[in-house]
Amino acid sequence: TSVPRHPAVEGNAGDKKKKKKKKKLKKKGSDEGRERNLVRDMDPTGAKSVLSALSASYSSYIADGGGDTAFPTELAIEEGNLSLLPPAEGGPKSLVKQICQAHPSWKKEMSRLCDRGAPLWVILCPSADRCIAVLKDLADLRRSAKFGKLFSRHMKVPEQVSFLQRSVVHVAVGTPARILKLCSLGSLKLTHLKVLFFDKTMDVKQRNLLSLRDVQKDLWTLYTTHVESLLEKGQVRVSLI
Repeated sequence: TSVPRHPAVEGNAGDKKKKKKKKKLKKKGSDEGRERNLVRDMDPTGAKSVLSALSASYSSYIADGGGDTAFPTELAIEEGNLSLLPPAEGGPKSLVKQICQAHPSWKKEMSRLCDRGAPLWVILCPSADRCIAVLKDLADLRRSAKFGKLFSRHMKVPEQVSFLQRSVVHVAVGTPARILKLCSLGSLKLTHLKVLFFDKTMDVKQRNLLSLRDVQKDLWTLYTTHVESLLEKGQVRVSLI
C-alpha cells in the first residue's frame, strides 16, 4: 500500500517550485532589461558599443529558443566585420552624407553591377513604415542607384520575385521576414553583398530592430543562414543607420 504524502511535504515542494520559477523569471527579466539598455544606449559610431548591442540581441534570441541547434550560441561578429558610419552632422541629408563618407566609392561599385536580383547593400528595417522612412531619407542616393522595396506593404511576394528576376538592384530595403523569404526562394541573391545595414531607430516604446521579439527570429535566422558565411570570408561588413 502506498503511504499518503504529508500536506506539509507537498507544500514545501510546491513552494520550492514557485521560488525556482520566480527566480528564473526574475533572471530573464534582468537579462531582457540589460539587453534593452545595451540596445537603447548603443553608440552607433563606437565599435564596442555596437558589438555589445548585437551580441545582446542575438543572445536573447538564442535564450528564447530561437534558431536551429546547429546555430552558434554566441555571435561571431568582430570589430573588423563592422563598417560604422561617422557621427551625424544633423540636417535633412545627414544620413546620405554619413553613408557617402563611409563608402566614397559607392557610385563606381554600383555602376559595375550587372547581375539581376543581387544587391550590393541590404538595409534591414523592423517594419514597412521604417522602410518607407529610410527610402525617403536616402532619396538623393536613389538618383544614382536602383533600390528594391522588399517589404509587405509595397508588393506581394510573387511580384517581388518577378521584380528581382528582371531587375538589377543595387540596394535592397526591407524587413527581415521578407528578405529571408526571398533569399530562401532563391530570388534575392547575396553573392555580391558588401554591406548589411541594420536600422537602429527606436519606436515610441524604445524598441528597434534588435530588441523587437517578433523581428529577432527572422533577423538572426537570416543572418545565420545567409549572411554569416559571407561575413567570415570577409565579403560582407555590418553597419548601422
